[in-house]
Amino acid sequence: MYRLYLDEHGTDSMTRLDLPQKRYLSLTGVMMRVDHARDYLVPALSRIKADILDEDPDAPICLHRADIRQSKGPFQPLSDGATRLRFDEQLLRVMRDAEYIVITVFLDKLGMDGMFHWKRTHPYHFLMEVMVEKYTLCLQARNATGDIMPEARGKHQDKALQDEFTRVRTHGTRYVTQSRISTFIPSRNLKFRTKKDNVAGLQLCDLLAHPSHFTIRQNLKHPVTLGDFAERVSEILASQKYNRSAYGKVWGWGAKALP
Repeated sequence: MYRLYLDEHGTDSMTRLDLPQKRYLSLTGVMMRVDHARDYLVPALSRIKADILDEDPDAPICLHRADIRQSKGPFQPLSDGATRLRFDEQLLRVMRDAEYIVITVFLDKLGMDGMFHWKRTHPYHFLMEVMVEKYTLCLQARNATGDIMPEARGKHQDKALQDEFTRVRTHGTRYVTQSRISTFIPSRNLKFRTKKDNVAGLQLCDLLAHPSHFTIRQNLKHPVTLGDFAERVSEILASQKYNRSAYGKVWGWGAKALP
């Protein structure tokens, strides 16, 4: 049994697409066996929180990239250079050693504006449809079933995403039939969780989504650079974790850019 943890980078707004920070949106999925998340990922991240952040067992820490970068709140110890180095190295070790597959679907909203798909869906939902296609194919290749766990974004956004998932699961897509989707993703409902739920898989996905977004932008020759830590994460993704074809091809499989 697999679970696909989801997180986005960017905004689904269709305003100010002349600005790079508004123009691009990506959705990253981390596909992991549920038993591996329980037996490896949860204790591995818990050790980092206890050993380096001195986590209070009655006030669990949720790893969140933005707060980690700024050494905010429970991540204040990371303002010390030596502590930050230890934290980064242990986190990178978990990223290397954990067993998971990454799929990132990247969208240039300006490039998609006015095309056929725009008439029936919005950016996040368009990416979700493509993600469901690719997840179904990954599950089929392993003769396995799975479900999907997005991070909750709000009552109305979550309902709209559930409605979109129901539509895709009911009607299929241009490339994957309804029967294939429902066979390999039997659950009718998305498993929304919040940061307060402290889900290890969502925390890993949060830490991978930003580097993966900018890895794709680098491959598209955009004028962007990755920081040192993100560069090392990018190397792990490219060498080990991105989904790939039987011939080892990543582009179009583990990393997909649209249009």
